[in-house]
Amino acid sequence: VRIEDDLVTISIDTSGPPLHRRGTKQAVGKAPMRETLAAHFLRACGFDGTEPVVDPMCGSGTFVLEAAEIACGLMPGRSRGFAFEHFAGFDAAGWQALRDQSTAAQAQTDLRFHGSDRDDGAIRGAQANAARAGLAGCCSFQRHAISDLQRPEGPAGLVMVNPPYGARIGNRKLLFALYGSLGAVLKDRFGGWRMGLVTSDAGLAKATGLKFKPKPLSVSHGGLTVRLYQTGAL
Repeated sequence: VRIEDDLVTISIDTSGPPLHRRGTKQAVGKAPMRETLAAHFLRACGFDGTEPVVDPMCGSGTFVLEAAEIACGLMPGRSRGFAFEHFAGFDAAGWQALRDQSTAAQAQTDLRFHGSDRDDGAIRGAQANAARAGLAGCCSFQRHAISDLQRPEGPAGLVMVNPPYGARIGNRKLLFALYGSLGAVLKDRFGGWRMGLVTSDAGLAKATGLKFKPKPLSVSHGGLTVRLYQTGAL
């Protein structure tokens, strides 16, 4: 109940735990990207599930897993419960029919979704998250540095990355070289691909040396204003 002057607003929580908690990403790293925000950024980059996605700093695999779920037509939150299931008027049979319908409508994809990270623990966590989500067959995770990143075989797609930006993780002064290396590798090996870069620091984005579209999308996240910088085909 919220009271403001003479206005009383009564709200009912139908979700329970926040909606970004899908129920499958149990392994998380430092400052993880929320699943709902990752899906939003993917959509903002024009991703519709018909192209491969590469995340060269994947952490717990959020971008990779969200992209794979979209491609496979999997419903978010299928592995969790919701507060409305405990309401007195909840129609359990109707809800189960909707869940069964969504399961029957799942698509198959021949695409592969790739994540890499230099942290071995992050890779193990991402692999475990993919297995829990039923996505191990279309997702691959490898441990290596940005300098060892290679373009996957097959059609061009989207490179989606949320690097450290020095606010909560990393020393900002040391991150300029990382961003520069990322930009150089993408320009050299990912011709025809496009990129979505999430950062709160315009200077670090500029350090990639990539040409970004004007007016990046801004979102408040974890007390910071982060922006989605996008390129056309590299």
